[in-house]
Amino acid sequence: MGVSIYRFDGANTMAATAKRTTEYNLRSMEIFYLPIRNNQLGVTHSYLTQLRINDPLMGVLIDEVFMPVAERTVISEKITTWLLDNLFSDIQKFRTRNVQAEWFGVYIPIRILKKQNFIEDLKTRVLNNNIKLSDICICLNNKVLYEDHNSIMEILNKAKAEGIKSMILDYGDDFCPITRITSIKTDYLHLSQSVTSSINSTKEEKRNAAYALYQFLKTLNIEAITSSVKDDATAGNLPESCVLCTGKLAGNYRKPRSVR
Repeated sequence: MGVSIYRFDGANTMAATAKRTTEYNLRSMEIFYLPIRNNQLGVTHSYLTQLRINDPLMGVLIDEVFMPVAERTVISEKITTWLLDNLFSDIQKFRTRNVQAEWFGVYIPIRILKKQNFIEDLKTRVLNNNIKLSDICICLNNKVLYEDHNSIMEILNKAKAEGIKSMILDYGDDFCPITRITSIKTDYLHLSQSVTSSINSTKEEKRNAAYALYQFLKTLNIEAITSSVKDDATAGNLPESCVLCTGKLAGNYRKPRSVR
């Protein structure tokens, strides 16, 4: 059976998502897991979650399409609750199967991250599900760089004190200010595809700019994860300090039963 990818149409998509989320009680939601590879060891290091709506009428919607609009409404809270509950359940099964991933990254909307007692509530839910706090990495939209860095760092510091890691997604494009990353320091940065393109560019100035970014992150003690690494040749162009990547070399998105 073929799968169609629904084109984004802001208001209409959100209206349809809201209606069907309510009608079907999130039964059309699915979680997929993207491997993060350790190139030095040649093994899967961790996984990033991707949430999809697989609806018979709307087709398949990936979170990059519907979450930016959902985040403007309270629907995002219902979606995030569903995502966390099912992630925790999956992690229990992964650990039973001896899946050796260091952690599982889960996307948290900024409005939910900033809710009062978010870290305390997350900690309680994690422990109630008999998994470790170190199993979790909070993944944030790069727009978090434009938030009040004091309030964000207070939240992330609380998370780190509990053993919960943090990451900013899709970092390195034109709208990701370098100066802000010195104030909002996460454990990881998942770099944008444009950084990988620059590393592999025939233009020396682009390659030098990309290498300078890796070096800058290293001085901040932030671990970079390179995206869109398709083969060993591409991985070979990366700085020695960068051993983590996603892309074809690491593997495609997997359903829970195929995570290993």
